[in-house]
Amino acid sequence: MEQRGAVIVVDDDTMLLEVLRSGLLQEGYFSETAANGASALELISKTPFEIMITDIDLPGMNGLELTRKAKRLNPDMAVIVATGFIEEFSYDDAIEAGASDFIKKPFSLRELIAKMNQIKIQGELRNREKELKKKVKELEEFYDMAVGRELRMKELKEEIEELREELKKYKKSQ
Repeated sequence: MEQRGAVIVVDDDTMLLEVLRSGLLQEGYFSETAANGASALELISKTPFEIMITDIDLPGMNGLELTRKAKRLNPDMAVIVATGFIEEFSYDDAIEAGASDFIKKPFSLRELIAKMNQIKIQGELRNREKELKKKVKELEEFYDMAVGRELRMKELKEEIEELREELKKYKKSQ
């Protein structure tokens, strides 16, 4: 099976961690788990994870604080914040912390994979947009350079004609 990417799952529920790690592995993802934010940050500093799935309610530091710190270590990593406490934390709180998406507990592996696929597609679209913007800029620069050269060539032709006219006048005066 083709590996689909590296994922870290952070939750203090060890049974959930094992279920998700196993399910992600079956779906073709390399997966690490951490039971708290400090352990997650240590793993993130060593491994370039593409996605972090984190519970908000963690011992030590909550998932939003973990998200902020993790994004400083790996700005390109997507984050899915999970919580069963939808009233205490909002989607906006998660996005402001740097999360890509939000999922309400309990969730199915299929739902999580769908969110991960959506995040991956959005990332690919952003990368494609960056590439296209870069190519447009390169083409604009080339166009500006080509037009500049064309204008300079026109000026040079005019100078040559002026010099020819002066040369003719000079020859006639001799």
